[in-house]
Formats: sequence, structure tokens, C-alpha cells
Amino acid sequence: MQKTNVFVLLLVFLAYGWIEFEALILVGNVLGGLITFLGLFFTAFLGISLIRRLTKKVFMAWRSEYKKNDRGLSKLAEGLSILFGGLLLVIPGYFTDLIGIVCMVPIIRVFIGSVIIANFADLRLFADLRNKHGDTSSHYKNNAYGPQEITIDGEYKEK
Repeated sequence: MQKTNVFVLLLVFLAYGWIEFEALILVGNVLGGLITFLGLFFTAFLGISLIRRLTKKVFMAWRSEYKKNDRGLSKLAEGLSILFGGLLLVIPGYFTDLIGIVCMVPIIRVFIGSVIIANFADLRLFADLRNKHGDTSSHYKNNAYGPQEITIDGEYKEK
């Protein structure tokens, strides 16, 4: 990892910590210390229960669509959004809880899940899913001139 990447990662981590701390102080001032502290545990248990209940429901719907040969990935995207939102609810902090609750909203679940899939589309898991479910987008197909080849040329020295 390059030094600039480490620096950016450190800045993002510090900004995240600062936002979480400020949110905790804000909620603590409004509701009180005990309720704020108990709220962190409540949202963690809420996240676990939502992951269990909603993920099972969405993946069962995905399985039934798969059996009907409806090859869409919308239910998978919805399930990934629920899983991501639930994991954010489990992480202590009110800012991550807010983002986790937004991921659970039924209207935007598919959009958030699609963004997750698009960001990780080059991973082998999603590439295999895309091929298995018949995604024929032109971005991933070979062009008319033949298969796309990538050549990386360079020297390697072991330190």
C-alpha cells in the first residue's frame, strides 16, 4: 500500500471517529447518558434481528425467482443492502446506525445493493454470479475485435 493511501485511510478513519463522537455527544445531550448508552445496545440487537428476518425473506424470494428462470439480480442486491445495513447497525455509533437504517428502507434497497455489487463487480464471486444469471451487459462482453487482453510488462526485484 502506498503512503498516500495510508494517509487517506487515516484521514477517513479520523473523520469517521470524529463524526461518531459528535453524534454520541449530541444524542447524549438530548436524551441523557443512560438512554444513549442503552440505545447503542438496542440498535445492535435491532440490526441482528433485522438481518435474520429480512435476509431470509429476501433470499427466499430470490430463490423462487431463480426457480422461475427470472435471472434478475434485484433480490440479491436487496439482500446485500439489508446485510450491509444490519452490519452497520451492529457497529456501535449513531452515525453508522443512521446509515444502516437508510440501507433498510425498502424503496432504496435495490439501489444501494446495486451500488455494492457495482463496486465489487470485478471480484470473482460477483463475476461468477453475473455469468451464472445471464447478465449480458456490453461492459463485460468481449468486443468485436476479439477477447480483451491485458498485458502487464515490468521488472520485478525482490527486496
